[in-house]
Amino acid sequence: MTDISTLAPKIQTFFNQTANQVARATGFVSRTSKLTGALFLQTLTFGFLDDPDASVAGLVETSHDLDVTITKQGLQTRITAAVPFLTEMFQQGLRLFRNALPLDLKLLQQFTAIFITDGSTMALPDVLKDEFPGCGGTGPAAAVKLQLTFEFLHGVIAGISWQAGRVPDQAYAGDLQSILPGSLHLTDLGYFGLARFRAIDEHTAFFLSRFDTKTALFDAAMAEPIDILAWLCAHAESQFEQEVLIGSQEHLRCRMVVVRVPQEVADQRRRKAQETARRKGRSLSARHLELMNWSIFITNVPATMLSLQQVVLLYSVRWQIELLFKLCKSECALDRVAGRRRERVLSELYAKLIGVVVMQFLLGPYRDHDRELSTVKSVRIIQHYVARLIETIGNLDQLSETIQDLVARVLKNGRKDKRQKRLTTYQQIRALEQTLA
Repeated sequence: MTDISTLAPKIQTFFNQTANQVARATGFVSRTSKLTGALFLQTLTFGFLDDPDASVAGLVETSHDLDVTITKQGLQTRITAAVPFLTEMFQQGLRLFRNALPLDLKLLQQFTAIFITDGSTMALPDVLKDEFPGCGGTGPAAAVKLQLTFEFLHGVIAGISWQAGRVPDQAYAGDLQSILPGSLHLTDLGYFGLARFRAIDEHTAFFLSRFDTKTALFDAAMAEPIDILAWLCAHAESQFEQEVLIGSQEHLRCRMVVVRVPQEVADQRRRKAQETARRKGRSLSARHLELMNWSIFITNVPATMLSLQQVVLLYSVRWQIELLFKLCKSECALDRVAGRRRERVLSELYAKLIGVVVMQFLLGPYRDHDRELSTVKSVRIIQHYVARLIETIGNLDQLSETIQDLVARVLKNGRKDKRQKRLTTYQQIRALEQTLA
């Protein structure tokens, strides 16, 4: 369990000393002003935490709560010049707000970290269409794709990058700029790429992904090509694994884990695929539809570390990143920006993202319970405490007491309702550890 006393000093340092230093370094503050870099950052971050749809007038009220009197026009002027400052504060927050203690699960602690990367696209005002062009067609003219990497083992946001909405996920490699040896990287088919997997493998790290069935497949022993559909149909087992080579040129060696899914799951997959194909004016081959009877995974994690069942279960952890996107969109309104000018839009996005990073820092350490935290309930509790955070951010002892009260309230009232049948992810991993011990 994280020592709560370590949370407040980091938060206070970030919103005070660090903010003032960065404000001067970026030129956002060049002379003495009542609205210091620290107070400006607190105004925007706490203002949007309290009300994700806050207008400039609403943010002015937050500045008044921080004992800074400023007009709406004055604050708007400061916001217009704030993008470099907020950009650097966001990067500082990603580096600072890290939790040291991993989940208490031996299965996961075999890895130095577990990185889950996924993307989500959000529409932007048309003024940003040159900088962030959308996908075209009937979609928005301007859109940003948020590429987010969540480090599941320690419960922290490892990185967030922005791309133009039209850029495909396969082109993203921001999560591979510094590969941590011994780490595990989970991605969906949108990021499938042999160059990605080889880079991870060469850095003595691990990958786990669904298999793109259009990729060339070879027998590992004889390097003979495999017709994947015929190969799958030839196996009577509902679950099996085999060492294979993938890629016509690369011949990347990995484990392939195969699970035949229940009929209702396969039928549901086919319905969704056909609906998507109709929407895009495409047709699906009978072969493609038949392959939906199986879930196929590839990994370089050896069987001595993860069994077949553990590979399948661990891949399901990837869906935890959806909770973060829910936090970003549904609860922090990252996909709803009120501004229409570039600087106003980007300042709002960065301020909201800083709030997301801080909230994840507060909530991340408390995931290792039988009842998982509810994103909605937890955010509502944090919003309830915004006024107290504003009052105590300048006094470490008072801020520590506020955060202790906040965490206690989250642990008491911020958990999901008890489940009668379906186990949480944490419970499933713990149960599998016990059965295979």
